[in-house]
Amino acid sequence: MTASWLQINPRRHAAAPYGPPQRDVVAVAGLEEVRAALACCPAHKPTPLYRLPALARRLGLGAVQVKDESQRFGFGAFKALGGVFAVARVLRHTTDASGYEALAGRTHPDFTFATASSGNHGRAVAAGAKIFGARSVIFLPSFTSAEKEAAIRARGAEIVRVDGDYEAAVARCREMAQARGWTIISDTSWPGYETIPKSVMQGYTVLADEALGQAGETPTHVLVQAGVGGLAAAVLGFLWERLGERRPLSIVVEPQSADCWFQSNRLGQPALASGDATTSMGGLACREISPLTWPILGLGADWFMTIEEDDVPPAMRALARPEGDDPTVVAGPSGCSGMAALLRLCANGDARRALGLDATSRVLLINSEGAFGEPALFERATGLSVAAATARMR
Repeated sequence: MTASWLQINPRRHAAAPYGPPQRDVVAVAGLEEVRAALACCPAHKPTPLYRLPALARRLGLGAVQVKDESQRFGFGAFKALGGVFAVARVLRHTTDASGYEALAGRTHPDFTFATASSGNHGRAVAAGAKIFGARSVIFLPSFTSAEKEAAIRARGAEIVRVDGDYEAAVARCREMAQARGWTIISDTSWPGYETIPKSVMQGYTVLADEALGQAGETPTHVLVQAGVGGLAAAVLGFLWERLGERRPLSIVVEPQSADCWFQSNRLGQPALASGDATTSMGGLACREISPLTWPILGLGADWFMTIEEDDVPPAMRALARPEGDDPTVVAGPSGCSGMAALLRLCANGDARRALGLDATSRVLLINSEGAFGEPALFERATGLSVAAATARMR
């Protein structure tokens, strides 16, 4: 099936090996180093994987499971995994620290880490810098919410607001960092800048490893959201290397206005989004892919799809006001995008058949962020405050 919002990846083959070009981006072998760095964070522990049997029955599916990254060591989003690990890795490789444990007891006031972010990644870099006693400067696009800015400031970062979109914030960050000798911790890549984005993505593989261990039976389908592609490449790359031909069918999800992966898949090479990336899903508001992720997503993802702005509130509501005895999940607009995609797919008979979504399907979703950054939007969608919804959680 090919539609205006759903298309297959013509380059993907189930038997294709996870070879050197893919392993150079993320690799299962890198997990132990990530775990060693995260051990420096006392609050770190695995996030829960929730089962939603009542919803699965209504949708005619065998199982729906949600990996809840809103509970990632009190941070509220998966981004903490990548930002903290990348900061720690830079410090370990540029100081005489014998290991990550040695880093945690020191301060590094001469180091300044910078990044561009719509909110969560900037907070992660700021958190990493604070843990290891360094300075951070975070460049925010104009659409970043006041709540997300305040959360970044609370972690000791200096904020630079950029009058423009995410790509404009990236450009300004690069310009100022180069002039002042700061180290950029970006989750997107560009020619000549790839090592640190690889570290960021390697950090994200922790959540994929946890989910696979918690799921019981291997999922048959995984829906994962994509901005520049870092999370999607980390999750799908990990599953590809670990499971090979047994890996789940993968669907990469984007906002219609920020469909850079959808357009890249259509053209067979990295391409710009068809829209201006104006979306409530701020964490996915990207007009360009990270080229580094093409060997994994461009060659290994199965399907690409887009969702509309109107798909977001019902998905938030489905998670926050669950059916039957299903657990409550508090998700922001980017966090609920996988659920929004699943609801859209299940409502379309042709799409269901094309993807083999039926009573035997076991679907894995990732709640990539909580709702602290867009509390008013969450309340309009669910009729609950973030605090009231959080109180309902098990």
